[in-house]
Amino acid sequence: MSPQLARRVAILGGIAFVLFAALFFRLWFLQVLSGESYVSQAAENRVRKVRIEAPRGNIVDRNGRVLVKTRQAAVVQLLPGELPDAELELAAQYGTLLSDAENERLAAGDRLEALKKRDARSEKPPKLTGAQRAERRRLKEASNQIRDVALPEMPDDPAVVALFRRLGKVLDLKPRLIHRRVIDQVAKLPYAAVTLKTDVGDAAFNYLLERQDEFPGVTAERQYLRSYPYDEVGAHLFGTLREIDPTELEQKQYNEVELGERIGKDGVEEAYDRFLRGQDGYFRQVIDALGQSCDDPVRCAVKRVDPQQGNQLELTLDLELQKAATAAIAKYGGGVNPGAFVAMDPRNGEILAMGSYPSFDANVFAKPISQKDYSVLNSEEENTPLVNRAIFSAYPTGSTFKLITGVAALEEGLITPEQIVDDPGFFQLGTQRFENAGEVVNGAINFVQALTVSSDVYFYSLGNDMYSLDGQVLQTWAKRLGLGRPTGLDIPGDAPGLVPDREWRDTAYEARERCLEQTGLEPTSFDALVKCGSIDRPYGPGDNVNLAVGQGDLQATPLQLAVAYATLANGGTVPRPHLGREVQDGQGRLEQKLRTPPTRKVDISDTTRDAILAGLRGAASAPNGTSSDVFAGVDLEVYGKTGTAERPPNADQSWYAAYVPSESRPIVVVTTIEEGGFGAETAAPAACEILTTWFDQSTSRCSSGASITN
Repeated sequence: MSPQLARRVAILGGIAFVLFAALFFRLWFLQVLSGESYVSQAAENRVRKVRIEAPRGNIVDRNGRVLVKTRQAAVVQLLPGELPDAELELAAQYGTLLSDAENERLAAGDRLEALKKRDARSEKPPKLTGAQRAERRRLKEASNQIRDVALPEMPDDPAVVALFRRLGKVLDLKPRLIHRRVIDQVAKLPYAAVTLKTDVGDAAFNYLLERQDEFPGVTAERQYLRSYPYDEVGAHLFGTLREIDPTELEQKQYNEVELGERIGKDGVEEAYDRFLRGQDGYFRQVIDALGQSCDDPVRCAVKRVDPQQGNQLELTLDLELQKAATAAIAKYGGGVNPGAFVAMDPRNGEILAMGSYPSFDANVFAKPISQKDYSVLNSEEENTPLVNRAIFSAYPTGSTFKLITGVAALEEGLITPEQIVDDPGFFQLGTQRFENAGEVVNGAINFVQALTVSSDVYFYSLGNDMYSLDGQVLQTWAKRLGLGRPTGLDIPGDAPGLVPDREWRDTAYEARERCLEQTGLEPTSFDALVKCGSIDRPYGPGDNVNLAVGQGDLQATPLQLAVAYATLANGGTVPRPHLGREVQDGQGRLEQKLRTPPTRKVDISDTTRDAILAGLRGAASAPNGTSSDVFAGVDLEVYGKTGTAERPPNADQSWYAAYVPSESRPIVVVTTIEEGGFGAETAAPAACEILTTWFDQSTSRCSSGASITN
């Protein structure tokens, strides 16, 4: 053999040796080192892990009465990932059309709101032509409800038709209805399983369980649904449940949640989800090569871990007070006018009752709701039942704001409680004339008397004096007492409102001027109003004068006003309002007390507090008090203030804020009724009925008041 051939043979032999060595090492690694691991994985391939959903904990009131509980129901769902492409494409197209329709609704609402603002700023309501009235009706209808978007017809795809027909026979549903539910739900929640039917009968449920291979993507399981024994009572506070979005799985609060699990959405369910959500269980089910479950109890023994129910959550609410408050707002609003109420313990911010009218049956959200039903609940024609007016809707508060004006003026040394001011029935500011409601002349009065009779002129002058002093003193105190910022409420939806100050108005005015310059629009045109805004001048003394009596651009929620009154009542501690009281186990035993420290401390002198309380007490009890006739038949020490807010083109909004001291059961109550007239007329008697319920005075008589002050 030549040297060259020997070299080639040696090289080839070396390569072969290396290859065989690598192969041998790999076989040794797989069989010896990793053998047990692959045996375990192979076993896993024939064992299916089935999740067992845990029931959520109950929600109870402060006396242990159940407000929200859990019931079990058989549910059939369809996984979006298993749907044929033709159906998914239709769902995506329908979702785009829904989004376009919603944008149109919002645009119509913006145009209508701009028209209302223009009317509100006019000295006299403008005369509308027939065309203008028709346009406003059209805008109102368009903003009230999203226009109908036709659902696409079922595709001709054989896979879709066959699946829906088979399902329809089992669930007693028409294939077209199944298609509509699939399209509607996938368009709105692309990642969530589509609920085809809830409360399915045992026969259909078991049939689907036994033939899962015939229904790809279809799941039949027992789910826990929320149940609300009191229907509409407290419906705005509880929230609902939904499947977790894949993007939320990375968030810290959901680190123990898996895809497909349900979490709280809005309200108490979201705020205290970590307590209410239980620990899911599971069982490992042995399956054969065809995916069929094994029924042999000896050969196919399975492991089971039982689910653990979530904790019970006790709220600060009192069910009987919540019922009474809901009924009172409905009664004095004539069952027509929207309104809201807040009842709070001023010592610690516990919400004793809180709600909005009109309400809705919370049980409708325990199951999937149709777009039509949702639109009705969100329609202005039905007074938007879904809106929680107690924490989300912000309004001018009328004379209930005078408490804040009084604190600011007294603490800044602008007046003393005994100082006399003449009230001739009007206040002149340049060419502007501000008058008392009903053109009442109060004459020479001091601070306590001004608050008792609710003299607008007295507080107009304070607003003007504070503008001359600083221009922002009143705004500073309003924010200290809880307005113009979220209150810190422990559930979502806490609106910040607006305390109009120089920075806000001047910034908006400058932005409008730039917009007009860039667009070339006529400043008085409607297009300019919509595109560039309505702030057509910088901040001036008239804004402060209006703010001093709770008018102008002020926007405050009933909850914010309750916080302000509670702060004065307790001596200067700004409470953090909250609904969560304690976490309990399934038997109601305490596991964790929920601590909610106050927001901050505001220095209010005893002199200021005593003067304001004297004025509020006079307003509710003195012969000339604005709400004394409301409480004439009630044996309570009420400190209260009426408010009548002008909201053109709407009728006046009625307000009342009250405080009743008690060693063990002090309470602050705020009520408001849209288009309810004067404060003493509707909001005050509604507050009266709430107070008599709290102090168990069933024989007391509350009456509508006759005062026509603001």
